Amino acid sequence: MRTLSTQVKLRRLVRSTSDAFSRVRWQPSDRSVAGSIVDRLLELAAEVRESWAQEAIAGRPGEALSAFVAESMRMVELAISGIAQEGSDLELLRQDFDRAALPLEVFLRGLDAEPALQRSA
Repeated sequence: MRTLSTQVKLRRLVRSTSDAFSRVRWQPSDRSVAGSIVDRLLELAAEVRESWAQEAIAGRPGEALSAFVAESMRMVELAISGIAQEGSDLELLRQDFDRAALPLEVFLRGLDAEPALQRSA
């Protein structure tokens, strides 16, 4: 299954989210900026979901694989949404984001390598 487009969009989301956590951490009193940052990050997350949906049509992953991606993206979006909440623990949200996004990135790479793995088995 080819997931290159989803991987690229996910990496962009990871980079942008990392930058956002740094910006919000250094400007904690300016939560109005956080709202616009969260909106942009959620747009990037929607692009990841859309890309996955397109590539999933072509690759027809199993239900369990699609469920893993959906659950990971749900956790990513929840962590992003928490950035703008007053009194949120940004470090905890960053950890939650990383725990969902980074395994998803490895998973997607594995899906791309799957045909090579099948040939060697």
